[in-house]
Amino acid sequence: MTGPETPITLQTKRFSEPEIKIIRGTYHAMARIGSQQLSLRRIAKELEVSPALLVYHFGSRDRLLIETMHWALAGTVRRINRQIQGIGDPEEALTVLIDAIFVSPKENRDYHLIYMDLVQYAVRKESFSDLTQLIHEHVNDSYAVVIRRGVESGTFCVDDIDSAARTVRAIVEGGFLQWLQEDDWMDTHERLQRECDSSLRSFLAPSSG
Repeated sequence: MTGPETPITLQTKRFSEPEIKIIRGTYHAMARIGSQQLSLRRIAKELEVSPALLVYHFGSRDRLLIETMHWALAGTVRRINRQIQGIGDPEEALTVLIDAIFVSPKENRDYHLIYMDLVQYAVRKESFSDLTQLIHEHVNDSYAVVIRRGVESGTFCVDDIDSAARTVRAIVEGGFLQWLQEDDWMDTHERLQRECDSSLRSFLAPSSG
């Protein structure tokens, strides 16, 4: 169990500069085109490199996609941890957490489009299942850190912190899933953030009864 002030960390490989360039390009291609439409040759074409170069650095298409999502997840976890670390007030920590999640319409759209692709792969391909489990564990842990602070101070009231973290993730991911389907997603991003903020505070607040 993660303590209230324990930083959330996600170990990731040390990539070379050429590998980081490949991963960044692959990430943007995954968001723009869709992972299922990306063969190794198509990725190479999008990045304007040789398919042999991708094989040399990552071995296979699946490994490249997995490493790309691992890299993106590690960046998300680091950003959230950096922003909530040291904030003692649970209400403020929740505000900062929500701000860290809602980066920008474009970045949130790219990430969740890729995440949806990843879920489909995880259901059908065993090689992707560990990555989705990793995402759930580390995202849940980020939520649990803030929830635990609120419970210990009496600001939040939940029966089980891990269960509450899963519910919080469900609220956030459910909101993003609906938002992705809106034609005016750029304009409704701020509204989604407000609605998520309100829903999370209502869920975590002590009962008035």
